[in-house]
Amino acid sequence: MKARTILSVALAGALLAGAAFTDDFGFDFGDDGGFDFGGEGASSGGIGAVLSAISLNGDASLAGRVYVDRRDDGNSRLKVGDFPTAVFPSLKLGIAYSGASTDFSGTIKLDRTSLGGGYYTDILDEFTARVYVNGNLQLEAGKMKVVWGKGDKLHVLDNFNANDYTDYIIPDYIDRRIAEPMFRAVYTTDGGIKFEGIYTPTMTGDRYASSGVWIPGKMTKAVDKLNAMLGKKDNEKISLSDLDYPDTFAFKYGQAGIRSTFTLGPVDLGVSYYYGHNKQVSVDLSPILAEIAAGQPPTELPKLRYDRMQVFGLEAAAVLWKFNTRAEFAYNLTADTAGDDPWVKNNSIGWVVGFDIDLPLHNVNVNLQNQGSYVLRNDKIDDNTKKMVATTGSKVSDGDYDADGRYSNNKLVLAVTDSWDHEKTKLDVKAIWGIERGDVIVLPKLTRTLLDGFDVSLSGMFIWCKDEDSEFDGWQHNSFVTVGARYQF
Repeated sequence: MKARTILSVALAGALLAGAAFTDDFGFDFGDDGGFDFGGEGASSGGIGAVLSAISLNGDASLAGRVYVDRRDDGNSRLKVGDFPTAVFPSLKLGIAYSGASTDFSGTIKLDRTSLGGGYYTDILDEFTARVYVNGNLQLEAGKMKVVWGKGDKLHVLDNFNANDYTDYIIPDYIDRRIAEPMFRAVYTTDGGIKFEGIYTPTMTGDRYASSGVWIPGKMTKAVDKLNAMLGKKDNEKISLSDLDYPDTFAFKYGQAGIRSTFTLGPVDLGVSYYYGHNKQVSVDLSPILAEIAAGQPPTELPKLRYDRMQVFGLEAAAVLWKFNTRAEFAYNLTADTAGDDPWVKNNSIGWVVGFDIDLPLHNVNVNLQNQGSYVLRNDKIDDNTKKMVATTGSKVSDGDYDADGRYSNNKLVLAVTDSWDHEKTKLDVKAIWGIERGDVIVLPKLTRTLLDGFDVSLSGMFIWCKDEDSEFDGWQHNSFVTVGARYQF
């Protein structure tokens, strides 16, 4: 289904660009069906003009990673020779065409995910065919990544593309986004007000590792709890790969949204509306609990689904003195407005607020942002949990339940960058602090350009969790060091 969907969008994109492409360069099919270069476009270059408008680019990289804080039994450190390692080769090849009223770009990606991870459709990383109509209207079709919101690599309004967390948050924001087949229209008025509409016929859910060191701790605990409820023996236990995820490559999982951005005085503003599904799966244990309540041994597996969701958004950005400020606000509306359905995520709000500033010290830039969320009607969550425990006698909880009653989640994200020697040497240090749960992540990276397009880098991650209720629990020994090389052309 997925391949057919992408093929359909590719064909639509080709037709969209092709109609204007023939007008640009005078390619014509004569009355006898023959192909003719002799149209009006031929006088301005014909096929030569086409070839000169095509550009190629590429990005080849290789990174070797050593996990330096792994423990085999929770007490003693592994010997140096036993430290887990990983190698990440990657090759991207891009092509772009720009004409008078059309353009096209596409990227092929060959890496551990697209070749070794089983996500073969990721080989075609992105492609976009674009037509410009009457100077104000822009039509696009392809397999695309579109960013909504004015946050700097942190967003609560960017809902069309899912995230690939199989290597957690280590890849850059746009690199871990999963391109989606979509159609997009952008209309800009003469006064500079922009209107944007997007439709995707299908949806991709967030990806998580099902093996290796980046399996989310919450998912592991959930599967352990499920096996306990089902009374599974060691040789019968269900694993993450046994769970039946919904097939989201169907029209019922289509997504749509509209957005308008404009300027009022010194402030850039935006309003948006998204209609689709939550990219994180919800678990419905009601079939299992029904069997337990009836005194029967449970045999059913949980139902997994992606909750229907609407997002109403506001965004703003402005320069205040020397501060580049930015903000996003989202109201996430689900089917559980009352908060009494334990298997559907409650309504919630989310926000991003932050700024960056260039300091009068070398080339230092400081970027500080707060990304947060708050679950609404959380008083019902505890009630739902108590009712289910009383009814079934099982240790089961509402899908939004937090053992410590913390229904807000704030992260403070700091990024400091600097450069030397005409930007041939760059330092980038990021730090993330989970305010309520006490998690800390530090991501330093030092990059040196040796020759044009060829960089070497030394980077790493330090990760610390306060306790087992921390959001990053399960990854507390995943600190690593990486050496990499990259060539761009």
